[in-house]
Amino acid sequence: MRKDAVQQGPFKSVAIIGMGLLGTSLGLALKHRRLADKVIGVGRVGSPSLAIARQRGAIDEAQTNPAAAAQSDLIVLATNIGVFPDILRAIAKGLAEDTIITDVGSTKRQVCRWARDLLPRTARFVGSHPMAGSEKRGPEFARFDLYSNAVCFICAGKAGRMELAAQRVEWMWQQVGMRTLRIRPQAHDRWVAAISHTPHAAAAALVNLIQADAANLLRAAAGGFMDTTRVASGDVDMWTDIFVTNRRAAGKSIRTLVQLLQGFERALRHDDQAAVRQFLQQAKTIRDQLPPRPGAG
Repeated sequence: MRKDAVQQGPFKSVAIIGMGLLGTSLGLALKHRRLADKVIGVGRVGSPSLAIARQRGAIDEAQTNPAAAAQSDLIVLATNIGVFPDILRAIAKGLAEDTIITDVGSTKRQVCRWARDLLPRTARFVGSHPMAGSEKRGPEFARFDLYSNAVCFICAGKAGRMELAAQRVEWMWQQVGMRTLRIRPQAHDRWVAAISHTPHAAAAALVNLIQADAANLLRAAAGGFMDTTRVASGDVDMWTDIFVTNRRAAGKSIRTLVQLLQGFERALRHDDQAAVRQFLQQAKTIRDQLPPRPGAG
């Protein structure tokens, strides 16, 4: 194994497949912090994303064939999750022995299963999920500090070369400003179902709740509605892939939310003021434990 495959220093080459918000922001961070000698961006033929990413200085080289990334030191999958199987097949044949593959996908159980089934047995795949992003999409919204002060989940085995690969991926995310947390894929999907996927479903439901009179109600909407439903403006294709690949954990979490709302509705129907207050107080107590966002006044 090459020495530079395990040392905690800059990569010779990093290939980022998918030049959207996350991929371009990672390229900007790698270049800004000098974490890679060369950053290769891979995108679709005819898409303006590659040109924008290159113009912004996020990548040094643009490619349209994922196979061109196979010899890089590190490959990062930053497309919608539904495209992952095609990408893994494309890079599998020419994959260099010491290449590390990771991703930025919001679900991990299905992604890790695809990597196991579609990549060579010797491949070093480390699942990642940086908890950073925005409802806005595209390289034009990318920032070099998008990942700063956020958490990145890491899913990887603990034996030999896989542990070395995991350490290398952890180092990369830490260098762009993230706090890393090791977790099993199944546990990861349960956690994000509760803190990310179900809130998104709830936000979408709240917006759909007013569809019959949306034109008038949106004119009257204030900060509470705007803040609570912000994520409902997220990319529909991306979120469809997320829910489909985490349907089991997300479905269970959504059912629990429905039960909580049904209980609250019963308390209102029966004029049970104590139950209403307890429901609201419990939520406030838990919510108040959240640390303030970095940089918040």
